[in-house]
Amino acid sequence: MAVDSLFETGRSELALVILPTSAADDAAAEAARSAGCLIIEVEHVDNDAGPWCGKNLPGTVQGCGHWAGQTPRHVRIRSDRDGVYFVAVADLLLRSSRVRSLMFAGSMPEAFAGNISLFAARHGYQVLEFGVAKLAACGRSHATEPLLSLDQRVAPGLAALVLIDVQNDFCAPEGATGRSGQPMVMIDAAVARIKILLAAAREAGLFIVHVRAEYGELFRSVGSPYRFPLSGGREPAVWTASAADLSHGARVPKGPAEICLPGSWGGEFVAGIEPRSGEAIVTKHRFSAFIDTGLDSLLRANGIRSVILAGVTTNCCVESTARDAAMSDYHVVVASDCVAVKDHLRDLHDASLESLGLYFGLVRPSSDIVAAWVEPAVAAKGT
Repeated sequence: MAVDSLFETGRSELALVILPTSAADDAAAEAARSAGCLIIEVEHVDNDAGPWCGKNLPGTVQGCGHWAGQTPRHVRIRSDRDGVYFVAVADLLLRSSRVRSLMFAGSMPEAFAGNISLFAARHGYQVLEFGVAKLAACGRSHATEPLLSLDQRVAPGLAALVLIDVQNDFCAPEGATGRSGQPMVMIDAAVARIKILLAAAREAGLFIVHVRAEYGELFRSVGSPYRFPLSGGREPAVWTASAADLSHGARVPKGPAEICLPGSWGGEFVAGIEPRSGEAIVTKHRFSAFIDTGLDSLLRANGIRSVILAGVTTNCCVESTARDAAMSDYHVVVASDCVAVKDHLRDLHDASLESLGLYFGLVRPSSDIVAAWVEPAVAAKGT
């Protein structure tokens, strides 16, 4: 199948949202269709309950939901009157259609308007004043064509280098992982290559994001990283309450179990990979750098469409971040020799890279990525 048929281009970056209170006639919808706009027709459920239970339960006959309309680029959303369901599902529809601006036809209830304002600010959408003439004049855009090659997916201005958990507790011999006594040759080698990759990215002018883990009692819940003892396994502990059999109440004592505590040496970045002025720092409290961090908003605000991932560990925080990045519609490139695990878990590293390459992104050695930055620079100097 041709790329153009997979990623339809030449569509407007504007969506027209038609509210139940709209007096807009067919001319508005026709102008939006002619301009290639996404049209979202909103209807409200017939009661004031929220969208997640009772009569409004998604999937029930009269509940909240969203469906494709009868014409191309037409969607129907049945939402609660406050717009809670609308903002929960709209971003996927908008970003899949490469929409950047919204225009609402009809008056918005106060609560709906408030939720839309927060939604637009969080996801980087511009809200425009309604007008049929504006719809007719918005035209079509080719600004969001897909990034086809590795060179495009690592290009400055489009890509960000995202470094995952390159911190003392995970990477330094004196850190929590190193103190276990288990060999870390792979991690040592990856850290050395990350320094080279980071230097090249800085020279090329890439947007840099340093992700650091910060754990501890304040953030502890079922999914928070914390070690629970395990008998007979490859590791002496599992890493979340979700993965642990808690029926006997067994826990590792707090001291040995804690890792990357706020303000600790273990939570600091490895020497030589410290952030510089103008480089973003994102603090995460779960495995994925996208969960409860604002990373998605940060990337969108800076025009980033592709992420290059490096760091530790391959099968846990790197893979979790890569999966969420791909499902958030970023291109993903994993620097295969700049991610690592403890040596005895090498098979998990290999399996993770194979899975990532099959389903979520390009898996390439850092030399290929650096070459994509260096060769254009060398060519430019020769002209």
